[in-house]
Amino acid sequence: MTVYSDIADMPENERIHVIGETASAGSVVGFVVENDVKADRYLRKLQRWFPGVRVIDRGPGPVANTILVRCGPKQETQS
Repeated sequence: MTVYSDIADMPENERIHVIGETASAGSVVGFVVENDVKADRYLRKLQRWFPGVRVIDRGPGPVANTILVRCGPKQETQS
């Protein structure tokens, strides 16, 4: 099921916590930011605060001059 939540009005660290908690719970989360610098900052915080979250992919966003990053839970390794 696809769920949308506009968290733009939250402070940055709260947005990152929502992204990290949702991804840690097993969902794929996509977020859009204005530039690569902001995407890098979000990812540094996500990886520091939520080590169980992985970056699935990163690329151009849905509108010009944006970056889309998709994160999710770490994949389990098969033995």
